[in-house]
Amino acid sequence: MVFIAVSGILTFVLLGIVQSLYGPLLPGLARAFALEATTVGFVFTAHGLGALLGVLLPSLLSGRALAGYWLGIASALILVGAAAVAMATSWPAVLVAVFVLAIGLGIHVVRLNVLFVSAFWERGMTMSLLLNAGFSVGAILGPVVVGLTGELSRELFGVVALLALALLPVSVLTDRKARALAAASTDRAPGPAAGAESRLGSPLLLAAFVALMCFTTGVENSISGWMATVALAQGYSFSSAANLTALFFGGIFTGRLVAAGLAHRMESAFLVIAALSCIAVLLAISIVMRSVPIGFVLSGFAIAPLFSATLVWLSVALPTARHAHTLVVAGALLGSATLPALVGRAVGSFGPAAAAPAILCIAVAALAVAVCARLARERRPTREVQTSRSV
Repeated sequence: MVFIAVSGILTFVLLGIVQSLYGPLLPGLARAFALEATTVGFVFTAHGLGALLGVLLPSLLSGRALAGYWLGIASALILVGAAAVAMATSWPAVLVAVFVLAIGLGIHVVRLNVLFVSAFWERGMTMSLLLNAGFSVGAILGPVVVGLTGELSRELFGVVALLALALLPVSVLTDRKARALAAASTDRAPGPAAGAESRLGSPLLLAAFVALMCFTTGVENSISGWMATVALAQGYSFSSAANLTALFFGGIFTGRLVAAGLAHRMESAFLVIAALSCIAVLLAISIVMRSVPIGFVLSGFAIAPLFSATLVWLSVALPTARHAHTLVVAGALLGSATLPALVGRAVGSFGPAAAAPAILCIAVAALAVAVCARLARERRPTREVQTSRSV
């Protein structure tokens, strides 16, 4: 179990580093391939599509031949993709390489989160929070490394490839240990009930969790994406706006560490609803007080536990639903890809002041969905610790 915990957290540190390198990579790509800003931005599209496919792939190819080897496959894809980014000689080749790398990232995100939630039983939420805190560490380390080495060039992805090569045997061994845990759980746990309930659980409840994850990640990415724009409109300098964004991510990291220490004492559904309520109150107060950037920064602390707590809540609410985690994580990617753009439409129509009210509407929608899911869950009571052990 210790090996799984350490290897998973180190893997997420690498994923955070990869994610943080794309932004600094854009100017170098634009010069190297003589691209305009609109064209070079397709690197994010390639990454998003690859990550979505990576999340869905283990469920689409859930046969016995591949079922126990996905983490090793994911690290191999990151290795190949990162090396291809470093050596690509054309723009289409870069996009294909980023797509391949992102598939590996998406596989790691869904498989490791599910593994941590299920393997650590009642401490699953604590371990999932620590796992995602590792991603935050990587997202902070990436820009620091770029700042120390100068402007990022594609060759830095060669270092990512070397790290993935070192990670590959670790991932293979983690797969092996996960298969052993799954076999032991199968021996202890009763088989799932037949019918549609065991395949997808309650369709409406599952749809609620997909929507909940879509809205919560939409709030997180909308705040991080529009923080600087709103801060500049309120008179902050560019450096101050950048520092506020860094403080927002620092708040998420700190919040995950704090929540990890408390998670095993709190019900996951309560934690989700409390966090969303806090976000809504902070945003509303910041709008009234005209201090939206400060409200955004403080919201990072409340956003921190949402991803992990929602996955744990899902395991409790639909313990026998197959592929539920895959669909919910796919909902997270959908929210991160679409909702910041919708906030951008509001900003384009009404100015930067519209960003906070638009994000508040998303947060309120997430809170409404969470409350409805909790009420629906209360009609089918199940003890949280018992069900989490059977995931």
